[in-house]
Amino acid sequence: MPTIAFITLGCKVNQYDTQVMREIARQSGYEVVSESKSADIYVVNTCTVTHASDRKARQTIRKTKRLHPNAKILVTGCYADSDGKNIEEIEGVTLVFGNYRKKCLAEYLRKLGGFGNDASSLSESPHLNRNVPYPPFHSSITTFDGQTRALVKIQDGCNTFCTYCIVPHVRGRMTSRPIDDIVREIEALAQNGYKEVVITGIHLGAYGKDIQNSVTIADVLEQIHPIDGIERIRLSSIEPMDVPDDLIERIALLPKVAPHFHLPLQSGNNEILKLMGRRYTVEEYACLVGKIRATFPDVGITTDIMVGFPSETDAQFNDTYNFIKEMAFSRLHVFRYSPRRGTPAASYPGRIPAKVSATRSEAVRELGHRLAEEFHTQMLGKVMEALVEDSREGKDNLLTGFTGNYIRVLMDVPDTMINRMIRVRLVELEDGFVKGVLSTYPENHGN
Repeated sequence: MPTIAFITLGCKVNQYDTQVMREIARQSGYEVVSESKSADIYVVNTCTVTHASDRKARQTIRKTKRLHPNAKILVTGCYADSDGKNIEEIEGVTLVFGNYRKKCLAEYLRKLGGFGNDASSLSESPHLNRNVPYPPFHSSITTFDGQTRALVKIQDGCNTFCTYCIVPHVRGRMTSRPIDDIVREIEALAQNGYKEVVITGIHLGAYGKDIQNSVTIADVLEQIHPIDGIERIRLSSIEPMDVPDDLIERIALLPKVAPHFHLPLQSGNNEILKLMGRRYTVEEYACLVGKIRATFPDVGITTDIMVGFPSETDAQFNDTYNFIKEMAFSRLHVFRYSPRRGTPAASYPGRIPAKVSATRSEAVRELGHRLAEEFHTQMLGKVMEALVEDSREGKDNLLTGFTGNYIRVLMDVPDTMINRMIRVRLVELEDGFVKGVLSTYPENHGN
């Protein structure tokens, strides 16, 4: 049986796409092996959100060919859409295909069986026209290799075109997945033992805006909530300008939905937000956070921050820094602005020197660490549910898992509890983690 391995870079949507391709490969007669093992074919699923992402993709491709010189290297994903010609010039690359053609993997594998390393007859432009919808969902998944939690993509593409963002150019216009299809996929995952699903998409809050009967993400959550076997539903990133008016109230009636919201802020200054093409103000953002916290007392609110956007002054950066403190986020993802060819911001004047951008990034990261520690400290003594994952961390190599509000917990429990939702009391901090002990007092839940 021929072998194939997948290497995934970037976001949760890419991780989902890779799982779809794994299942296509198995149906095509391939054995899927770990990326660390020798395989006949390697598929590298790339990201292009920053220059660093592009560089990492090129390094990964070259390293894979160096370690496995006889393997065929297939490259797909967002970097394949944004700069496919550059990838084709990397020595040893067999085929480049964009996001739009991931669904064609079975055809590529069939045709590659008759070639050596020359797949020139498969050559085609990987680029996806940004003005067409992302292709309909033709495939679904039944498992999620190597993960206790399963990701479920319900939407792809984006119509927003923030001035710094390359994603709409490489993912195309948005397409929402039919709810019946989503339900069937999650039912299959539940039957295969998955307890938690993470609902993901490129522009998750916009789900349904391309569907005539105007369904929303709230409708999706209500439809999947009754599925037997699923004990937790988690939302991935949702843009603050696209949170449906009634989403918070409807989630409050769905106890399986995790009290965790990832709301990308990007900047805490209204002038910079306007330049970024973000369709909200800091005042509107703060109002949304206040509404969420009033509804879910122990909620985890995480965010993305971009520093060094063109023309960002020290005063504007300080606005962001102070707003982050005011919002008291439980976790930050910090990025330095990276110009992307074809986006409006790439031609904006006032480029921030790299040294200044790096200093700002480090300051925000340090703030993020302090805020995370403060949030974890506030949760000590509380009893929460955690899904035990098949991974170990910490000085004692303990099993880990996430609480509903997205705290990574270290637990001294036996392997028989892997993939079980258990109740733990949070007792102490340890090197960025929180240690939890098994709780036998259900009446103390959340107290």
